Order: sequence, then structure tokens, then C-alpha cells
Amino acid sequence: MSDTVGEIVARAVNDEAFRHLLLSNPDEALRGYALTDEERALLSDVTEGNFDEFAGRLEDRTTKGWVPEP
Repeated sequence: MSDTVGEIVARAVNDEAFRHLLLSNPDEALRGYALTDEERALLSDVTEGNFDEFAGRLEDRTTKGWVPEP
């Protein structure tokens, strides 16, 4: 996933008005962002009920980095 997806999710976490727009009208919220069709679809599928889980999973991916398995 691109850094842009992370930026969008971070904005949605910190900006309640943007989060509401993302959840209610993703096409409008994502206007102007350079995203692949897959990324747009992924963000468009986020709902109020799964937003926190989605954001948490994305945060886990970005903060852990790659760690080799033992």
C-alpha cells in the first residue's frame, strides 16, 4: 500500500470531519489523492464499524516494518 493511504487514514483519525466525509462519501474525500483503483476500493469499503480495526492494522504494518521470522 502506498504512503498516501497511510496519510489518508492518519488524517481520518485526527480530523473527525474528514473521517465522516470518508465514510459517507469516499469519492469526494479521496478526490485529489493519487491512489490506485485497488487503494480506492479498499478505502471505500471502510465503514464506521470497521474503521478503528482498519486503521490499527495499517498502523501495525507501518510501525513494525519488516522483521525476519526466527
